[in-house]
Amino acid sequence: MSGFPVDRTALAEALTFWITDGVVRDAVGGGPLSSLMTHVNFGRLFEMNDRLLGSLTRLETVVGRIDETLALLHSLDRRAASAGRPAAGGEFSALVTERARGFVGRRHVIAEIDAALSAPDFSSGYVFITGEPGIGKTSLLAHLVSVRGLPHYFNSRSEGTTSPAEFFAKTAAQLAERYGVFVPDSWEASSGGALFSRLLSEAAARATAERPLVLAIDALDEADSPPPGANRLFLPRSLPEHTYIIVTSRELNDPSLAVDRRRDVHIADDSPENLGDIAEYIRGRTEGPHARELAVRMAAWGMTSARFEDFLVTKSQGNFLYVFHIVEDISRHRLTPEALSDPRKLPNGLRDYYKVHWQVMKERWPPSLADRYETALRCLAVMREPVPLGAWTDLAPDVDDAVARHVVGEWREFLNTRWSDDHDEPVYAVYHSTFVDFLRVEGPGLEPYERMVYRIERSLLLDLLGERPATGDRPG
Repeated sequence: MSGFPVDRTALAEALTFWITDGVVRDAVGGGPLSSLMTHVNFGRLFEMNDRLLGSLTRLETVVGRIDETLALLHSLDRRAASAGRPAAGGEFSALVTERARGFVGRRHVIAEIDAALSAPDFSSGYVFITGEPGIGKTSLLAHLVSVRGLPHYFNSRSEGTTSPAEFFAKTAAQLAERYGVFVPDSWEASSGGALFSRLLSEAAARATAERPLVLAIDALDEADSPPPGANRLFLPRSLPEHTYIIVTSRELNDPSLAVDRRRDVHIADDSPENLGDIAEYIRGRTEGPHARELAVRMAAWGMTSARFEDFLVTKSQGNFLYVFHIVEDISRHRLTPEALSDPRKLPNGLRDYYKVHWQVMKERWPPSLADRYETALRCLAVMREPVPLGAWTDLAPDVDDAVARHVVGEWREFLNTRWSDDHDEPVYAVYHSTFVDFLRVEGPGLEPYERMVYRIERSLLLDLLGERPATGDRPG
């Protein structure tokens, strides 16, 4: 780029903003640009300020040429990969299988969904399933996808599947496979919303009142924030006849979710139906693979199975994720000494569980390494996509390979670890948004670590461009 009369630092800043908005999410998410990632630290860069936007405006010529190049690369990469592409929707098969395996209850919620889909005055539209984080919305949707074969998309920060471009690519492939609609080899991410609406209309032409087109989208609240005036994932405001989109989300007062026709199904944590479903889930766990360990603990506490079930339902405050973690802790002997002797000392609800578990784990850390372990975990929590070990240690100051691997071993149930073909090694992310929410308000929070990771990312980008980072850009 030496032929352009542009200050190189301004160029680095403008590219930082532009990469954040497009290239990195595509590449790390396993999109067409994954093979172009020559440096792991292009994994995630934070949004820039007005000064960077100004730099980007001054580089319109450069950006125009990059966009043109990207369009060509998208087309070439899609054609090259088409022969070995997995079946449409197969990317989520492991998640669907895992979440649907332990599914119980929810008969009342499914009945409400079916009532909406068959209502005479609701011939198309959105069905929003809302509830607190950890209440089991993803498992419910995985069950529906599994038993009904619905086209689907699962947003997940921990999996790096949150971008409109990836949503369009994966759902369009499913619509093409199921309904025979034509998806062009080359398309621009900016036109994905309009093209998706057209594909829905073409697919809906084959739908009927008896056999409607139903698309399932999980965790819409985790999808990338859209530009002003647009819906998340650029979802259309109106849907064609006999077309429905079932959406799960935590409760949002979000102006970027404007649709013409919708029905709402809310899962209340304190409803008798939800508490009954949790009791059924606990009953299944006490009769499952960990039945012996749980029976030993119940005997030590002087509880029958029925009493244990009622006790955990009360402690859970209506949250499935709480019960999952507590049962795991009981079966793996990870309770506090106080709770071992008195079950009333078990935490109440998911947030209290995280607080107790956080303190227990911190007490196990050697004092000389405690700060480094905490930095490693908090830095991982602010990374928007799963990262390989090398990127994690590069972006987290004072965190080396040994520290990162210790955190993986000690916090395994809170982390998502999967193999990445793009990196040819495992990648890591914090598993559930509720734990990230907890870290955001616990102790120093996450803001200092967000700034820390951003400064290192910017420094590395300047290094790649041959510029010396400004003093203080690389802490540690």
